[in-house]
Amino acid sequence: MSVQARFYVQRVTRYAYGSSRPGWAEPSPNVEVILQPVSPSRHAENAEWASATPSGEIKLTVGNPDAAEWFNSRLGCDIAITFADRDPDETQP
Repeated sequence: MSVQARFYVQRVTRYAYGSSRPGWAEPSPNVEVILQPVSPSRHAENAEWASATPSGEIKLTVGNPDAAEWFNSRLGCDIAITFADRDPDETQP
């Protein structure tokens, strides 16, 4: 089973440098992305779905330039997020 969440990209904030922790990639520009749940006031097709949606937000820090651009190009747009179980073989230590 999986669960789909509908969010919109509320904010994309660009920062000059990422982390400089040992073992991490060299500091580079990154973005902070804020996602908010959709609501009926955004689009009529969200009315039934949003009536069962809890409030909240998702905050991501993204250092991958391609992923950062993906979010930036969708600023103000609705997106779908799917939550699904991972294969147990992938999650073993």
